[in-house]
Amino acid sequence: MPSKILYGIISTVIFLGIIGVLVSSNFSNEPAPSLTPSIEISPYEFDVQELIDSSLTQQTLLVEIKDKKLLFDFYLTPKDYPRIVEEKKDQLLDEVRIELKSEHSELLDVYGPSVGSVVIYPTFTSAAYSEPGFYTFFRDECDESCITDVSFANPSLGFTSSGIATQLLHLFDYDFISDVDVDKNPQILQKYDKLILLHNEYVTQKMFDAVTSHPNIVYLYPNALYAEIDVNYEDNTMTLIRGHNYPEPQIKNGFDYEVEERFHDYEYDTDCIDWEFIEFENGHALNCYPDLMIHTDLDILLKMKEF
Repeated sequence: MPSKILYGIISTVIFLGIIGVLVSSNFSNEPAPSLTPSIEISPYEFDVQELIDSSLTQQTLLVEIKDKKLLFDFYLTPKDYPRIVEEKKDQLLDEVRIELKSEHSELLDVYGPSVGSVVIYPTFTSAAYSEPGFYTFFRDECDESCITDVSFANPSLGFTSSGIATQLLHLFDYDFISDVDVDKNPQILQKYDKLILLHNEYVTQKMFDAVTSHPNIVYLYPNALYAEIDVNYEDNTMTLIRGHNYPEPQIKNGFDYEVEERFHDYEYDTDCIDWEFIEFENGHALNCYPDLMIHTDLDILLKMKEF
């Protein structure tokens, strides 16, 4: 298949919205179904399909894109559709569903995972970006109550929590665990030959130690392992401890992790036009933030299989 088939689902959908998006069906007049109120996540039981089903309402619109080269069908939720119509480009970053077209099912074997790989879903980071939350505090719109006892009971599939890549890797049959699994039982990582991290920006000290001591890490997103949190499993909440200019402005990486500091600024490159994996002592790191384009260049998955 040609690489870089189409550059970025978001730009594609925005363009189509401007010239008139064709949809295969209309929203019903009935109210949208309520989402699952919470997701129970415990070691060895993390179900990414449950996460997808609960994060993305089933009442979606199929967007027909007249380009036969595209490998995926794209579905918009009621939350996203008005954003496209109103051309709010800066907000088109949440709750897009993708599915591999049935005529391309043979690609499942080509781009599937290597034996012994596992993906770690960023539950804590998903919670950190909720509002009010960590970033409400970082914008000086809230006091420290917004970085204290923040619930992580309802993870989501937004841009900041690697939503497209999560769906893509799930479609290609990658094994998943969550960072909750790793924190509760760090030894779980010893079962795997390769760790694939997403945007796991906020982690506990136990998870940091377990991941960084593994001999084969793939950072699919820059900015992973950036700040330290503490977790309370009695009420499924987390509190920021150190990092992201907290508790002192000069503090960047909360673990003083040189690998993350080396690749940190790559998180601002969401185009990924000249992507590559850069090798470090015990792994490889992608040099851009791929959530807007990873479905358009599956060579990224092929490259990951080599490590």
